[in-house]
Amino acid sequence: MKESLVNDDLFRHAFIVALIIGTLCRGFVLRVTDRQYPTRPLDYLEQIIIAGLSASLGAIALPALIDKEFSALTFFAVGIQQFQGLAGQERITLENLDNDEVVPKGGAYVEEIASTYETRSYISLFSSLVASTVYIYLARKYALSAMICTLAAAIGGGIVGLIFRYALRRNSIGDVADIVPAKLHFNDTILMVNDVVITNVGLKNTRDRYLNKGMAVEIVPKSMSDFGVINDVGQRQAILHNIFIHMGIDKDVDEVDILAVSRTDLDKRTVVIPYIPLLQDMEVLKQVIKSTPIIETAKGKQSAYKKKPIFFK
Repeated sequence: MKESLVNDDLFRHAFIVALIIGTLCRGFVLRVTDRQYPTRPLDYLEQIIIAGLSASLGAIALPALIDKEFSALTFFAVGIQQFQGLAGQERITLENLDNDEVVPKGGAYVEEIASTYETRSYISLFSSLVASTVYIYLARKYALSAMICTLAAAIGGGIVGLIFRYALRRNSIGDVADIVPAKLHFNDTILMVNDVVITNVGLKNTRDRYLNKGMAVEIVPKSMSDFGVINDVGQRQAILHNIFIHMGIDKDVDEVDILAVSRTDLDKRTVVIPYIPLLQDMEVLKQVIKSTPIIETAKGKQSAYKKKPIFFK
């Protein structure tokens, strides 16, 4: 009976410590800014609640198995299904919201966000599982004090959190391409960036707005494989949306002749973008494009040319 009470206290302490560590590990990688999803303030609360529930699953797993409660494993399966369900709901929400965006994210970017939303839920689960395992092992094997076990559990859970953080780190456009200013001009009524035809702009007032307020950049990839990344339609739409959320766009929703569009220069193997931002700052524009994350659907395009220079023959 006495040993059972000791175990109960041990498991209780391990559960509380693992729950806190698992939740904190999720909090450390949760950055809510205008550059990174989630962006809405309420997502702080939502993510912390999900993190607490995930951490509780991981924290209770080992004590349950020690007590031969093998049905506890089903909670992992249920938890994973719930994470997938939350990601699916988030996908639906983002798609509905995207329909009302002046410059939409695009389907590829929405899918990227939903997948990341699901994956990050596992941070709390596995960090709390490791923390609980470390705590119980040290307490039972070496009879160490609660303070030492807590410290060791924090280290173990923190290492798992760091591994997840590193694994979830995304490269950005700045890692695969250089951003240089480009020449925006008109050939009669044809809007052009450098030598690339963009579109026909019939209204003189719109042409004047492009000339007076418009900016243009050229995205120059570092290799042929990198060209495949920046030339991906979903990736290009993600870049345009990233520019929009940082710098705005000087148009109303019904001004169809003001475009947020990109075009490929197949001769130079680059991508050009004309844009009329509310914030007139070329350096900010370049930094915004560089900070755009590379989405999964864009990776691997033209991968056979990975080691080839961009101007290979």
